[in-house]
Amino acid sequence: MESLTSVDKSRIQHAFQKALNSYDEHALIQQKMNIKLMMHLQDYLPNGSLDSVLELGCGSGMLSTLLQKQISANYWLFNDLCDVRSLLAEKLIQPFDFSCGDAENFSFQRRFDLIASASAVQWFHYPDNFISHCKTGLKPNGLLAITSFGEDNLKEIRQMANVGLSYPNLSQWQNWLANGFELLWCDDFTVILEFDTPLDVLKHLKYTGVTATNRKNWTRKNLNKFIDDYLQAFSLPSGKVGLTYHPLFFIARYSHAKNQ
Repeated sequence: MESLTSVDKSRIQHAFQKALNSYDEHALIQQKMNIKLMMHLQDYLPNGSLDSVLELGCGSGMLSTLLQKQISANYWLFNDLCDVRSLLAEKLIQPFDFSCGDAENFSFQRRFDLIASASAVQWFHYPDNFISHCKTGLKPNGLLAITSFGEDNLKEIRQMANVGLSYPNLSQWQNWLANGFELLWCDDFTVILEFDTPLDVLKHLKYTGVTATNRKNWTRKNLNKFIDDYLQAFSLPSGKVGLTYHPLFFIARYSHAKNQ
């Protein structure tokens, strides 16, 4: 099992670069997560337009598109490890700037009304430090809106192939946010996706960039063993096989008074 600190960011960049064209079609859970986040974010947004919005780890622009449909802002900044500037330009309806680089160590040149991030922080080496870092990039009463994944995420792959991330759970995020933030909303749930075969599970992970933790060299022999073991352990009554996702969400307000 890979700890968060052992994840190689260059492997993440490579895996997601390869998956950019297939991501939107296959990242069905992530899209549902983005929609759920936006529904709840609307409850806490001020009336009228915002001055500035930042999205960290924007990827193919799934959340970016929803943000720009729902929010009018004077200044938009999007960031990702991959250079997705041209991809965003095809999708977004408001002018924006783009900054290519590591979201975890983003260099804040200004303060924002809203910092959002979807399905990215699970790749960070030190997510607790990231929460603290965001204080330097938020205005007083600015909002932090994040989706990530909990400890049961892709547990079948971790069990079968012994690869994957060690995910912080919701209570850990709550503890990190307790210092300087007012937690407005948080949630998590588990959902099992069904696939025809274990091979389809592996393809799904490849198409969504989740193979970044996988240093395994598949041979025909160990691939066949993986397929047999997966069928034995995770077959469903429908005759298909399951893969667990464990989304988690939080929206918090930077409580400037707490940090005086």
